[in-house]
Amino acid sequence: MPIIGSAWFSGGAFLLFHSILNYLPDAYPKHIASVLAGNDFMRSAFGAAFPLFGTALYRHMGTNWASSMLAFISILFIPIPFALHRWGPTLRNNHSKIARKDVKSGHQKSSYQQRWWSGVWG
Repeated sequence: MPIIGSAWFSGGAFLLFHSILNYLPDAYPKHIASVLAGNDFMRSAFGAAFPLFGTALYRHMGTNWASSMLAFISILFIPIPFALHRWGPTLRNNHSKIARKDVKSGHQKSSYQQRWWSGVWG
């Protein structure tokens, strides 16, 4: 049943990438281009490196266990968006020199979201 492992992998990747892509511009509004470029670089580096070890991984572990291992890694990544939502303001305020400091709660909308909502409902 390797398809179950790929479903968990896809779910974890979807939650992780989309939450990070929403979090980074709100946390670093003065450095949006650099932050998103760094995110793309890291994601592309992983995508380029995966074929280097992916073939050996599937050859040595077999299809079932290699896919399951990727699924287990993805399951470990699932709490990251929720952790950023919970501890994001603390991380920005106490541990970053350039992060936005005026966001106290994870429920406040960014300026883009405020403009979008006012255009839709205003």
